[in-house]
Amino acid sequence: MKKTLIACLASLAFSSAQAGTLLPPGAADQQPSRLVAAPLPKGDFERQPVAVAWAMDPAASLANNPPHLAQSREYWAAVDASQLRSGFALTTTAPGALVRISPQLGAKSAAVDPGEVRLLRNGRPLPATAFKRLATTDQLRKAGMDVSDGTAIVQLDPSTGQGRFDLQLGKASGRYLVHVFEPNSDLVLVAQSERSRLLAGDSVEVAATLQRGKSALAGSVVQAQLVSPSGQSWPLKVSNGKATGQLPLDADPTPGLWEVQLFAGAASKDGPLQRDVRTAIEVSRPTARLGGGYAFDPGAVTFSLPVQVAAEGRYELRGVLYATGPRGVMQPVAQAHSANWLQAGQRKLDLAFGPGNVPMGYGAPFELRFLELKDQTRLGTLETRELALREGVRRPRPVIAGPRER
Repeated sequence: MKKTLIACLASLAFSSAQAGTLLPPGAADQQPSRLVAAPLPKGDFERQPVAVAWAMDPAASLANNPPHLAQSREYWAAVDASQLRSGFALTTTAPGALVRISPQLGAKSAAVDPGEVRLLRNGRPLPATAFKRLATTDQLRKAGMDVSDGTAIVQLDPSTGQGRFDLQLGKASGRYLVHVFEPNSDLVLVAQSERSRLLAGDSVEVAATLQRGKSALAGSVVQAQLVSPSGQSWPLKVSNGKATGQLPLDADPTPGLWEVQLFAGAASKDGPLQRDVRTAIEVSRPTARLGGGYAFDPGAVTFSLPVQVAAEGRYELRGVLYATGPRGVMQPVAQAHSANWLQAGQRKLDLAFGPGNVPMGYGAPFELRFLELKDQTRLGTLETRELALREGVRRPRPVIAGPRER
């Protein structure tokens, strides 16, 4: 009886030592504050559970990549035939600009013959030598460019210099998209999103600066809009070098990345200067989140994490196991992924790293890092933790006070 009681107490103490709570999310982590019961997308989805794990090189250096820094030396303009016939004004800031002219789809525009394109300066036509290169649709496609029918590209010869020009196409009809790219320019529109992943309902913030060299260009004006994968758009407010706005909670379910499109302009002695840039953001509807706790099986080196699910679907959990090495330093030793079809409610997913993926000389304390919860059916990242938990850290023993002296 006494042995059985001791065994039970030891078992309870052991099991309680294997349960814990996830660490609070860091500033760069993503965590849903509310959930939405999004419907299932159309299609057939895998419903069988899958779990994989593999060993890693402990010397590997892992880190989350910062959001993409977009830099633009280009802009686009929608131009009608009358503008091109009379001369479309463009201002270049460096020699050697490339100009692409494409008929707009559905506008019944005539194909562009690069040999018919003329360049004017101060109202006077420049000789044919003003263009260094001329390229047709076929030539562009053979070079690997995906262009629409009737597209042509011309490159201004560096000898023509820079400044104000007029681009003329006498046989233009319909509407065209003109793309101006200045590879040698020091005028750059720079944009970087605060986060590359967001949840529906979150705030969007993108820093944007039109700069010459490394200095912001005085008097520049920036406008911005948010565009969903299906083409819906929402204006963003631009103030103090940042474009900000709110993502709709009922986010567009169309698969694909969202875009923040920015348009910058400034005046110069030669004419208006323009730059456009786009930066992509992954937007996910918050259909599930981690429950906040975990259970750890040290023998199997497996973590079991509760998941609160608001919408039926296939969910994936992935993470990297860090273990303490011979020198007492935490190093990555294994990575694990698991996925399963989960109904709405309180569910769980396991990360089974396995003792065979922990090299000799490595062990507790452990850390679970780069933890991600994904909605595979809706192609979204729901929750991230750069440092999710620490397990096996020795805790100070409670001090038991002895009998007081009287």
